Amino acid sequence: MKKAIAIIFAGLMTFNLAACGSSQTPSTTAANAASAGTETKAGGTATDGEILIGCLQDITGATSSLGQMVEAGAQWAVDEINENGGVKGKKLVMNTYDTKADVTEAINAYTKAVTSDKVSLIVGPPVANIALAIKETSEQYEVPVMGLAMDPSAQLKADGTPYKNMFCFQPNAIQQGAIMAKYAMKNGFKTFGVIYNESNAYSLSLKEPFITTITENGGTVEEKQQVAYNANDTDFKTLLSPIVSANVDAIYAPNYTKDLVNIVTAARALGYEGAIICGLDACPPFNTMLGGSSDGVYCINNVDDTEPELQKMIAAVKEKTGVEATNKFFLGYDIVKIAAKCLEETGTDDPAALRTAIENIKDFKGLTGNISIDPETHMTTGLDMVMFTYEGTTPKMLERFSADN
Repeated sequence: MKKAIAIIFAGLMTFNLAACGSSQTPSTTAANAASAGTETKAGGTATDGEILIGCLQDITGATSSLGQMVEAGAQWAVDEINENGGVKGKKLVMNTYDTKADVTEAINAYTKAVTSDKVSLIVGPPVANIALAIKETSEQYEVPVMGLAMDPSAQLKADGTPYKNMFCFQPNAIQQGAIMAKYAMKNGFKTFGVIYNESNAYSLSLKEPFITTITENGGTVEEKQQVAYNANDTDFKTLLSPIVSANVDAIYAPNYTKDLVNIVTAARALGYEGAIICGLDACPPFNTMLGGSSDGVYCINNVDDTEPELQKMIAAVKEKTGVEATNKFFLGYDIVKIAAKCLEETGTDDPAALRTAIENIKDFKGLTGNISIDPETHMTTGLDMVMFTYEGTTPKMLERFSADN
């Protein structure tokens, strides 16, 4: 898998040099937006008896649903840790910084967190554009960013060495693209169309690995059925027409949830009844946002939230906070639990020491799987994911699947 990552990564770098300069469009409906670099809760520096960590997320803006969920899971873990005595008797405190789905806001917020507030580590974003924005700045400091950005360019330099502070705690885009492609081929899909956002690093990073894996395994993705769009496009019926008219077995749509709702709606309106294969962002709440049947939509998830233990946790979170916990919640939760383990083992909140401990995480049993970090890439190794589809509006777990299947 390392060899495959190296080959596809070289191609992704070309695409993402352009994408990393773009930003998401902030939502005009988000209320109570925090100013750049200003904490949305628990502001200030640590006091005696406290360990301060940061949480760098889109709390407002176009991808706020992702950032809010990571923050909620991280805070749940912080509260659990503190209820059980903290870390070596010290209270864990988390400052949240709103990046507003904007790369300039992200750089400002990151800089404030590490220079003014002096956080020991950061729970990083799931949004590729935000992680790509801060990776160069992060080289100037020692504070590790325990993130979720799947684009390998957020962790690896062009020469293949890692940015010293950037980490990803879920399967990367190459692994996730391979998982979806191999699962599709295993289940009889052979011809594909692809619709992707060419202005978004996340979408680009998932496109190429999928196409490469499909073609290497005997499938077909014709160039004329690879449709690009940008953040300003809204006419998805016109965009999808060449794919639908080609009568492909499946449409691959590596996009954020809002776009997926529009894509699925448009495809069905055009009479397309085939499979639509998506990434993480077709997990709930996609089904409720779609407002109708999600039949034929396939997605991957970091967790099987139908498992009894997770169901208990989901119910507890709902009762206490009102939050409907989804996959990003559990990713944020696991990151803070791993951070606490590193703080315990090192006996210090020194960022450089913590970074070394994070690099050497092995077989941490989290809610999202057994997590190990490869020191050479700062990405996870061997994590499987859960394939889902929908029956009407109800998610149905299919099987666990890894890039090595």
